[in-house]
Amino acid sequence: MNQDLLPGTLAARYAQLVDNRDFAAMDTIMWPEFTQEGPGFRAESRTVFIANLEFLRQFDSTFHLLGQTSGEWQGNLYRGETYCVASHFYQQEDQGLCLDMYIRYQDVIALRDGEARYLQRDLTVVARDERRLQEPSF
Repeated sequence: MNQDLLPGTLAARYAQLVDNRDFAAMDTIMWPEFTQEGPGFRAESRTVFIANLEFLRQFDSTFHLLGQTSGEWQGNLYRGETYCVASHFYQQEDQGLCLDMYIRYQDVIALRDGEARYLQRDLTVVARDERRLQEPSF
């Protein structure tokens, strides 16, 4: 199978685009009818999803660390799960803070004309952890 069709490769590209704030490029990894549901939100199309990503600009940066992926292809449709820790860094009262979200994505990927893109990527937040960041000591 072409490396670009592997679900882990697609998940890594998704994380990279979010962390680089390259939201417009999300259309290269999602079909137009892409949907996503999560705690307190729903995006009913790729266009709505990409517009919703703007809320991430309130953070100084994000860092998505991917864990295991599991699932299987059935014909041209993949259904699986991807684990992720999404760290959101910001400042408050001159103190660096980090909000970590422990996420399980329920992925649906469709293969069309040899190209794999997300069709659906719902998420469950398993836990959240907010903490102060320590100054680096080297």
